[in-house]
Amino acid sequence: MVAAFLCSGVKFFWGVRSRRTCICRAEQGPGFVVLGPPGSGKTHLCKQLAERFGIVHVATDDLIKAHLKYHTEIGEQAEKSLEAGGRVPDSLMIQVVKNRIILQDCVDKGYVLDGVPQNIFQEQLLSEAGITFIRIFMLHAKRNVLEKRLHYRRVDPEDGEIYNLLYLPPMSREVTDRLEQQEEDDEQQIMEQLANYGQEVSALWELIGPRSIAINADRSPADVVKEVSLMIEATGVFDGRAIKRDGMESNGTSEKTTEDMESNGTAKGARGNVTITPGAEKAPITLIRCDGYMCERESVQSSDIKFRGAATEQVMLVWNERPRNVLLLVKKSREIMSTMLEAATYLTQVEQLNVVVEQFVQNEALANGMFLESFSNADNLHREIDLVVCLGGDGLILHASTLFKTAVPPLISFNLGSLGFLTPFDFANFADEMQYVLEGSCLMSLRMRLNGRITRGKGNKSMKDREFQVLNEVVIDRGSSPYLSNLDCFCDEKYITTVQADGIIMSTPTGSTAYSMSAGGSMVHPSVPAILFTPICPHSLSFRPIVFPDAATLRVDVNVESRSHAWASFDGKFRQLLKIGDGLVVQMSLYPIPTINKTDHTGDWFGSLDRAFHFNNRPYQKPLEEKSGEESEAEVPEENAVTDI
Repeated sequence: MVAAFLCSGVKFFWGVRSRRTCICRAEQGPGFVVLGPPGSGKTHLCKQLAERFGIVHVATDDLIKAHLKYHTEIGEQAEKSLEAGGRVPDSLMIQVVKNRIILQDCVDKGYVLDGVPQNIFQEQLLSEAGITFIRIFMLHAKRNVLEKRLHYRRVDPEDGEIYNLLYLPPMSREVTDRLEQQEEDDEQQIMEQLANYGQEVSALWELIGPRSIAINADRSPADVVKEVSLMIEATGVFDGRAIKRDGMESNGTSEKTTEDMESNGTAKGARGNVTITPGAEKAPITLIRCDGYMCERESVQSSDIKFRGAATEQVMLVWNERPRNVLLLVKKSREIMSTMLEAATYLTQVEQLNVVVEQFVQNEALANGMFLESFSNADNLHREIDLVVCLGGDGLILHASTLFKTAVPPLISFNLGSLGFLTPFDFANFADEMQYVLEGSCLMSLRMRLNGRITRGKGNKSMKDREFQVLNEVVIDRGSSPYLSNLDCFCDEKYITTVQADGIIMSTPTGSTAYSMSAGGSMVHPSVPAILFTPICPHSLSFRPIVFPDAATLRVDVNVESRSHAWASFDGKFRQLLKIGDGLVVQMSLYPIPTINKTDHTGDWFGSLDRAFHFNNRPYQKPLEEKSGEESEAEVPEENAVTDI
């Protein structure tokens, strides 16, 4: 159990070993504020700044929602005000802000405050608390522009992400199709929102106007992000920190690369993702590869696990040093939060590990009295995380795959989902299983991933090429079109056939028990080096599933004479339009998903087949009834007897 108490405004946690861990400091980290009317793009700007500079995005709305969700003391006070037709009290809002920005990650990295203060009362409370900011950015746009943006604002019901159908549409059609309009964005409430904002900001502007910077939000979001980023860089606060700019990292004050800084220790703890203890890097590991005849010991450079050939080996993991940093991934479910807190407490207090979680988990953990480190972008996770722990189902492992574009740390998964084909561990034995893994000498399956790259046809160059890493399968289908997909298929640039079907599945051995199996494909052991090529409802009696070697490069093009376009999806997500002439290139990824085995890769696989699918499960055939001795002897022919015909 975790007990917490407050002492002189500083929160401590006491754990199983009575180890006191301070999670906040007296000093204040560098803070920035983004203000603006509804529809001005505050939240998008804050997220981009957090990703670029590696600072913490303090979203007060998300923090309040977490308190409401778990009925904390703050949540109950807020709920009373909301039920009475009011809003969250200013004092409560500022209390949540103060509790958040004194935590260690905000002090070490800095933070950007999203939409607070909203009025003069909140500004006064912040001033009385001695909270100051380096820059305050005030977004502004014309009223008709804001009304139009709010009219096209949509929310993703699955993750709460905000999009705008005109200015910030989702990258995937799959997400677009499930977007919903919020109740507050109907025409009447839009007018009320803007009117209320105008009344409050007029008084607030008199207080903060002289020390704030006006930003024109009536332009593309990318231009707004660029202008504000340059202003933040000009402050010099983040000199020496790696800054992500236009998909690249730069330092701004030195010609050294990020890799150079990491090698001499000057960039440790300042990469913007995870706060790492100075001097601590990933724990080095050794793999012992066995092919059934002999075993070979291999030291892994930078602890980045890669394929060096066909994926036919059983691999043993050996830690050369004890792991330090654990990424704890949790299924989005209120019921699992108590389980997550239990796991995080054990990992931090008993095993003395640095636990990193996603942003939504951090907010909900804070509402439950626990601070856990988070990250603003996943680009450098592979450099800092030693072990991934998943609490959920198979979908969570697919999500973990999307977080690591290159090398993936060893991954252990506990079954808290529905099917659990890839999750052999039981959470009831969490402590014992974690001790087993942290001691090393455990077996792993190097589960092959596929790299899927979209290539655009000559007439479609306005659309960008995109690349995805998938653990299960890449699917090309006809979508909602009434016509068959007309797909030209190539292997190593040699034409194979033109598929006329509902679609094609290109699957890994891991994905062979998913969509491919449902479409009639074979179940393939995860260590078999192969790419499965399974048609979806082919309009042909002679087209059957094909298995290619893992070294093959497959390409599927939408035939130029096709009646309609096609759609591509990657592990069931990121749905992309393939116009006529577009193509998709699929080949084995260099970087597998190393999943830790409960027994070994064969035992786990057949165990999952039995547990999840009841593989070959039927009553045994009864033996024939025994007959009397005389009848049995009479029916047995003599060895040299001749039978008349």
